[in-house]
Amino acid sequence: MTEQKEKKRSGKNVMTILGGKFLVKEKFSKQFPFMVYITLLLMAIITNTYIAEAKNRELAEDAQKLNKLQVEYIQVRSDIMAASKQSVLAKKLEGCGIKEAIVPLKRINTNEQPENTEEQ
Repeated sequence: MTEQKEKKRSGKNVMTILGGKFLVKEKFSKQFPFMVYITLLLMAIITNTYIAEAKNRELAEDAQKLNKLQVEYIQVRSDIMAASKQSVLAKKLEGCGIKEAIVPLKRINTNEQPENTEEQ
């Protein structure tokens, strides 16, 4: 007998919800502002989560781009270093008639004071 009452009661509850009768009850009308507040909070949390995920995806893409640019920078820098070696430059400029210096460079000091030429 109790099972039949529970089935009738559950069927009655479903019909109350589907029919919208619960909306006019005083108990619901007192809780409605709180439900709206909770709903707005949940919407704000969901929006915040979507924004955070988008930022994380953007950061991951930027990190990949940065890694690619670092690899490219290292490759270009090594190419420039290899191309600017003295032996490589000497071979490239050999056809123009420019030869590699055999005599080492001399340093010129300009800190010495010139002698007085007025006395002579």
